[in-house]
Amino acid sequence: MQRDSSDINTLVSQCDNEPIHLLEHVQHYGFLIAVSTEGIVTHISENVGDFLDVEASQLLGENLWEQVDKELAHAIRGAQHQSVIIGKPCHLKARTLKGATDKFNIAVHAVGGTVVMEFEPEASTVSHDNVLSALMNQVSQLKDIPLLYDGIVEALKFATGFDRVMLYQFLSDGAGEVVAEAKNADMVPFLGLRYPASDIPKQARALYKRTLTRTIASVHAKTSPLLSHDDNAPALDLSQSKLRAVSPIHIQYLKNMGVSASMSISIIIEGELWGLIACHHNSDKIVPVRLLSQLELFSEIFSLELSNRLIQERIRVSEKATSTFTKVLSNLALGQSLANAIVEQLELLKGLIDIDGIGCCFSDEYVKNGAALSHKKVKMLTEYLAKYSDAEVHRLDNLVIADEALSDNEVAGVLAIKISSSPMDYIFLYRKSITQKVTWAGNPEKRVEKRGNENILTPRSSFEKWIEVNATKSISWTDLDMERAKSIRLGVMELTIRHLHEKETIQREAKKRLELLIGELNHRVRNILNLVNAIVGQTSQTKNDIDTFVNSLSARISALALGHDQLTHASWKSIGFRKLLHNELKAYMVNESAFKIAGPDISITAHAVTPVVLVFHEMITNAAKYGALSATSNDGRVAITWSFDEEKGCVIEWEEKGGPPVAEMASEGFGMTVIKSVIPHELGGKTELFPDISGLKARFTIPEKHVELGVSSDEDDVSSLSVTKSSVIPLSERKKTASAFIVEDNLLISLDLQRKLRSVGFKNVEIFGDVGSARAALAQRDPSMLFLDVHLGNENSFQLGEDLKKRGVPFFFITGYGAAMALPQALEDVTVLTKPVDTELLEKEIRNLGFEA
Repeated sequence: MQRDSSDINTLVSQCDNEPIHLLEHVQHYGFLIAVSTEGIVTHISENVGDFLDVEASQLLGENLWEQVDKELAHAIRGAQHQSVIIGKPCHLKARTLKGATDKFNIAVHAVGGTVVMEFEPEASTVSHDNVLSALMNQVSQLKDIPLLYDGIVEALKFATGFDRVMLYQFLSDGAGEVVAEAKNADMVPFLGLRYPASDIPKQARALYKRTLTRTIASVHAKTSPLLSHDDNAPALDLSQSKLRAVSPIHIQYLKNMGVSASMSISIIIEGELWGLIACHHNSDKIVPVRLLSQLELFSEIFSLELSNRLIQERIRVSEKATSTFTKVLSNLALGQSLANAIVEQLELLKGLIDIDGIGCCFSDEYVKNGAALSHKKVKMLTEYLAKYSDAEVHRLDNLVIADEALSDNEVAGVLAIKISSSPMDYIFLYRKSITQKVTWAGNPEKRVEKRGNENILTPRSSFEKWIEVNATKSISWTDLDMERAKSIRLGVMELTIRHLHEKETIQREAKKRLELLIGELNHRVRNILNLVNAIVGQTSQTKNDIDTFVNSLSARISALALGHDQLTHASWKSIGFRKLLHNELKAYMVNESAFKIAGPDISITAHAVTPVVLVFHEMITNAAKYGALSATSNDGRVAITWSFDEEKGCVIEWEEKGGPPVAEMASEGFGMTVIKSVIPHELGGKTELFPDISGLKARFTIPEKHVELGVSSDEDDVSSLSVTKSSVIPLSERKKTASAFIVEDNLLISLDLQRKLRSVGFKNVEIFGDVGSARAALAQRDPSMLFLDVHLGNENSFQLGEDLKKRGVPFFFITGYGAAMALPQALEDVTVLTKPVDTELLEKEIRNLGFEA
């Protein structure tokens, strides 16, 4: 036995490339048959004769549909079709085959033009339907995350009968750690042990994401080879196969652990493999198909629930961090250097995050406090970070890994917080080196064994506790540290804005950065609003009786977002009241005479914008549902007039005519509460409502301190609130809304937009998470129109937009940055919809493109 790091690295790389999905063997407890589209048997496992009274060679090359009854053939084809739709195997349970006394469960899926069928004897008729409900009941009762981990492994051990069940979480470096364990009393505990990343190679992790459960019935049983009708045919892809045989290295790994059978359940969060629930058994064990189906569903539900819990935890940490950092900001003097002001708060920052020093590099000015890198090494570090320009926060717990020249006697780890890209402004949080003890499950180094003239990579033979001592690294930065760092980033961005306003001598240089910072803050706030809107929208799909609630809440969120967008565009200064009305009412402008808008030019201060938007959103919504603009009114009208007095303030009159009579006010719903209470409570004004036989009348008085005479500097010409006749296309000339593509990397937002598009008439709405997959679909077909999120992770959709424009395919941009976002010159005429997209505005813009909606 020898250890050679170069040999190890080479062999580990080979292990990562091992085609474990092409092993051409299946496990012993079932058999596999693959057929062409015509039903000709192309592949068959050699062990068919162990289950049927026919040998594999007799079926190979024959038409399977002639060997089974018509009902089963029809069921298999149907299962194949369903498998293609859902993207995973479809199961047929307790089916009878010719020449067999046992009934079989059949898993069916497609690989290209080949139909793959896996047959497993029905071991038991015991129902496992209550397993899922029992597990989810456990999840709902355990609110604390550590208790949830412990409770789940205990429940799964009871439900599955495995001797050991572990929750295994992947760490940032790819290694994994056992964070919860339930086991038989006589077994050695693995809780708290760490396993190196190389224990689970890359291609295995990819398969864990595709197939949520994986079972190994016996590490001692012989596998059965696949026979092929064509000796030159490529190996059959068994990525989605339950019976797929196991890599010999992994089999030996389990034997070394004393494990006879195993099962894994994948936990996938935000599209990535967060961890595994690993189940071990001391003897052979076959997991029934009925139980496995429940565990696959549990994997999906538990992953969603855990994701939600982790998000809530991050929110709590972020809120605490924001509160602490607010104290830091309150101690900063605006007159001094921003970098100096920040580093002087080292002691307060230590209470927020465990650090030994801090450094700020702003416009090549570098100041530091505590244990910190020199300016020379910071320049080297900044050059290294340029390779990760998209990362807001970058963590390193061993600087030498980045560059040996960064080796330092004081600093071993750094959390780099990017404030701006041009110039490269950073805040660096430093940690000293510390002697760390990491408890591994055996020596984590892979072993290279000499067999003849060949070096062979062998799994560890011992899993006893093995302690690694490392004195060149800092304490690892955790995900919660990252959340705190992001809160620091936002706080410094706010402070930067304040500094830029104070320093008039650098206003010209500061303007661009201020716009970027405001845009970033606006993007984050709007995305939060959009996610709330999407969650509410998705909830409505399961309960029809809350649709009205969902629509109302969604519209209110959209109104808030619109007001926020206007404030941001106006740099949080006052907004013209006429423009504010126009933006709120435009979705309801169905004809030229529906509205009368008259009054002097006034502006509403930034503080009063949100209350005013809320109130007039409720007023116009109420008019559209029940009042002058409702379906029961053919000639309803709304008049909004106002006057301004320096003593009284602004008096706004609302009068509806031609609608249903209003004998008395409706019950006190949320909308009416907003109308009656918001202006008096938040602005110190007055609200008066007058039910009338001709329709609702109202008077709102806004105190003078919230109103400015004249319009704001960025006011657009909105003197006309009528519909532009040229934009109205006759119904007979409108195109059909047959299909749409959504290109958006947030699934929840995509599903919400998909729901809205279907509600306005689109029959087929497809979702793509990146530009590449959208282009692949466009190569096959053109939809009626596309909706493109501008920023998709590390890419944007501008080039795709230019290509669509050349092809003449209609599309919209959708973004959380607001309609004021700068577009490339070639795309300046493309309509930009701001998240969250209001359904009525969406319908109007689709009509403007000449489509039915």
